[in-house]
Amino acid sequence: MIHDYYLSKAKAYKDTEIAKNKKEILDNVINDREPKGPKGTHNFYPKPEDLKNLPKNSVLIKISFTLKKPYTSKDEGEFHIINGRIFENPIVRDKFTGLPMVRPSTWKGHLRFASRMVEWDKGNKEKIIRRLFGNESEGNALKGRLYFFPTFFKEKPEKDVITPLKRDTRTPVKGKSPISLEVMKRGAKGEFYLLYVPYPGGKDFKKEEVEEDLRFLAEALKLMFYTYGFSAKKTSGFGVIEKLKEDNVVIRPEDKGDIFSILYTKVNNNVKDSA
Repeated sequence: MIHDYYLSKAKAYKDTEIAKNKKEILDNVINDREPKGPKGTHNFYPKPEDLKNLPKNSVLIKISFTLKKPYTSKDEGEFHIINGRIFENPIVRDKFTGLPMVRPSTWKGHLRFASRMVEWDKGNKEKIIRRLFGNESEGNALKGRLYFFPTFFKEKPEKDVITPLKRDTRTPVKGKSPISLEVMKRGAKGEFYLLYVPYPGGKDFKKEEVEEDLRFLAEALKLMFYTYGFSAKKTSGFGVIEKLKEDNVVIRPEDKGDIFSILYTKVNNNVKDSA
């Protein structure tokens, strides 16, 4: 089986045609120039109509967010050189587009952490977490019901500096130099996609599990986005977002939308938002 898209085209195209095909796709991804259909980075995301081909009660969640605090992540390299500028502790970038990104595995890790902090019946809470995230670490591995997707930032990252502080006095630590980071600054926008698929159901599956899963998931998402963040350095407040409005959260199918209403402020032109 060929897993690389361009290698899969090797039999049908000459080398120059493969390169041209790759450049056209990359241009569309970066510049969002396709006038019809899925545009740019949206080619990487599921669409509402895809739910028709998935098990019953599957739910697609899309959240358009704005950073309240900076976001950073640790790339494999020690530095990047971009337009002649050296960035230490570079942010993770997508190797295909070059865009700063949040990896699916990063979303999963931070949401799993937030799930541990949800106030819920302890015994049932562990069952829900296993259903949602799976139990790959155990001998009888089971894949979870959540499917994560990358988030791409269109804005350019910037340089930030963190001064190491003592925990008790909050004063600079002697002998430690300020740490230079590449970050997405406050105000940067991104889109979070999450797919819930209640499969496998198992012999003891009950449809009540679906609503329970989704209500728990809504609580975990709220904690991740507003309290704990989804960034490296999250103990310093990194990676939390501005309060969401109603039109920032799209749930498909729509009849599951009320479950996630705890994530946003409903728009009311007669009431001033105090968030």
